[in-house]
Amino acid sequence: MAQATKHDVQGVICGHTHHALMHDDFGIRYINTGDWVESCTAVVEHWDGRFEIVRWRNAPRKGEVQRHDESGFLALEA
Repeated sequence: MAQATKHDVQGVICGHTHHALMHDDFGIRYINTGDWVESCTAVVEHWDGRFEIVRWRNAPRKGEVQRHDESGFLALEA
């Protein structure tokens, strides 16, 4: 956040293998997209300029195994 303040920017967007997070602390919009591998999160920008953290609903949880059935649909097994 110090670098964002130093360079007089309105916000920072980054991604990492941590949990997705969005806040306006220190007067700067901070958005961490999380990641697409472990948490299966992303950030979308709506047409009106709003940002939203989204999670892939069909994302497997830890310990689940993915396989596709005959129809091509993804099936999850615990």
